[in-house]
Amino acid sequence: MATSSTRHLLIFENRTEGHHLHWLRYIAEDFLTTGSRVTLALDYRPEKKERIHSHLRNLTEKASMISVYDPAGALRGGSVVATVAACLEESGADEVFMNNLDEIASGCLRRAAVGLYPPRLLCGRVSGVYFRPRFLADPVWPPGNIAKGTGFRKLTRRGWFDKIYLMDEYLLEKARHRYSGQRFFFLPDPWDGTFLLDQKEAREKIGIPPDRFVFLCFGIGDRRKGLHLAVRALLETSADSPMHLLCAGSMAPDPETLRGLNELKAQGRATVMDRYVSDAEQSLCFCASDVVLLPYIEHFGSSGVLSLAAAAGRMVIASDGGLLARRIEEHQLGWVFPSGDSRGLKTCMQKASLLKSPETAPFRQAADRYAQTCSRDAFRKALLLPYGGG
Repeated sequence: MATSSTRHLLIFENRTEGHHLHWLRYIAEDFLTTGSRVTLALDYRPEKKERIHSHLRNLTEKASMISVYDPAGALRGGSVVATVAACLEESGADEVFMNNLDEIASGCLRRAAVGLYPPRLLCGRVSGVYFRPRFLADPVWPPGNIAKGTGFRKLTRRGWFDKIYLMDEYLLEKARHRYSGQRFFFLPDPWDGTFLLDQKEAREKIGIPPDRFVFLCFGIGDRRKGLHLAVRALLETSADSPMHLLCAGSMAPDPETLRGLNELKAQGRATVMDRYVSDAEQSLCFCASDVVLLPYIEHFGSSGVLSLAAAAGRMVIASDGGLLARRIEEHQLGWVFPSGDSRGLKTCMQKASLLKSPETAPFRQAADRYAQTCSRDAFRKALLLPYGGG
């Protein structure tokens, strides 16, 4: 096996939205520290180049780049897994690290269940981060998980995957026990940036009055993220309440939620940044907030917003059930409410808005402790440890 100084690693990332480019930068930066040669396979179409260079900074000078799309704008291999193989062959890399193993996992597992396997070139040379391995959490429900589990067992017995990183610390031992032939590792959901700006100054920059109690909804406005619950909860409170909703990210809310947001904005009770939010604006939002909301519905897995909230020292209110609720309760990072229940969310929001500074101190201290477990340094160590680094 190649040593770190001679290893040539292909890092595959075919998406540019959300967290994807941040993760690409983190992973590429960390592997470069080991002396590895790195090639990035990414969406390098002309319309994506500006965002890529903005996120990757000087990495474009340290790593080679190849596009996952052909000149006609189609995936080079016709499918994601075939494109991974095509990029690996072109790069001449020793192995491929997939930022998001989910991109190929479901299809590969279902096909493997009936004896159809990925391109032979990939066998034993694929590692990556598996964000939502639902079949590991529940092997029988929904029924499709049975086929995925069968396919995964066939692939692992034949050594198709090298290292698989899970983001659920509680699922790790279960996975290792069930599939003892596969190497699993835990990878924390990292945060990056600084959150030192004074709250009053941050609010001035955003345009939020200093006397408000600010709840932050950060990220996309997809209904599964529960933005409609936060809007409904605030609409059900008195217009004289100091509670204020700050929404940041590409919203695209449903019509009902949009009407509610517009009503709150007209009342001066909501601030909406419906666009891509830069790293600097991200810091502003968290510094301006008092509490971060995670009212997700049937959410599976981790959330980078929880890590950002911890880094900013903010308590959180989240839906009960799932990994996020378990982390929040175990690490005492905030409160949970019944999933999908806007009244339960409203009760928590009202309760939080009445807390005095001494009462919030334990949440800030817990957040500081938790933030250390998912810092960039903690992420780097966890990522590189299986490669002999960290």
